[in-house]
Amino acid sequence: MTTPIGIILGLIAVILIGYPLFKPRAKDFPGDEAPEDEIERQIREMRQGSSEASEGVVKLTCASCGAPYNPGDKFCSECGASLTS
Repeated sequence: MTTPIGIILGLIAVILIGYPLFKPRAKDFPGDEAPEDEIERQIREMRQGSSEASEGVVKLTCASCGAPYNPGDKFCSECGASLTS
């Protein structure tokens, strides 16, 4: 009676240990961006759209890389440099 239970528990253990090794990951598919990269791209597009919509506003640029940033930003979204004095 203990043999069938042992076999079933052994199969369950093999499945639980082996599943992560064979499941597909996002980096396995060429051409796909990582979710973080996609989010950063969307944020950049939104920031650029909002800065283009506001006319007469002085455009602020990062001293390190020259990328534009919005008032209130503490770090550059391109290079990560601190924007506070």
